[in-house]
Amino acid sequence: VLDYDGSASDMGKAALADLNAGLATAPVLFAAEKFPNEIQPMMERKFKYEGDVEKAVQLVRQTDGIQRTKDLAQVHVELAIESILKSLGPSVYRDALVHLAHKVIDRTR
Repeated sequence: VLDYDGSASDMGKAALADLNAGLATAPVLFAAEKFPNEIQPMMERKFKYEGDVEKAVQLVRQTDGIQRTKDLAQVHVELAIESILKSLGPSVYRDALVHLAHKVIDRTR
């Protein structure tokens, strides 16, 4: 999500690094549901053709892929917190794990 919402200076890594490395992350996979004929070939060639990365970003932004990715991450954070609270007794360590789970969702880098 940060590749689509954040700048390189905000993230601490080059923008679109995952796509440039040939990785199809959740926003791309969700966008592929809407644009399979466009995105699937790019994924198969790992976004290596000139313009693939830019086109993939354009297609992702035409879908709800970013929001769906955020929603999916939120579900996993809630499950993690539930598991932490059930598994560990009250302690600074448990609190730190819960804080870390929230931080994953709120992070900007």
